[in-house]
Amino acid sequence: MIVEGFEGEIEGIRVWVTAVLERTAVYETPDLERKLVNKAQILVEKESVPIRRRRSGAPGPDGKGRGKPGPKPAAAKAAEDE
Repeated sequence: MIVEGFEGEIEGIRVWVTAVLERTAVYETPDLERKLVNKAQILVEKESVPIRRRRSGAPGPDGKGRGKPGPKPAAAKAAEDE
C-alpha cells in the first residue's frame, strides 16, 4: 500500500507520483498539472517508494480479525444432514 507520493522521472523530467494503478500512474508535473502515464514510462528509485505492508488477518475498523472463511452454506447444510 503506497501511503504517500514519491518522485519519479519521465523523459528526463522530475515528477511527483501520487497514485499507482494496475497499468498506469498519476503524476504531477512541475507546474502542478495532474496526468496519467503508462507505468513502464516512469523511472523510479526503489528506495524512494514508501510502502507499508498490510498484515494478513489484521483487525478491521470494528476491532475484529477477519479469521478463516467458514464452509459454504451448501457444504454446511450437507454436513448437518449426514
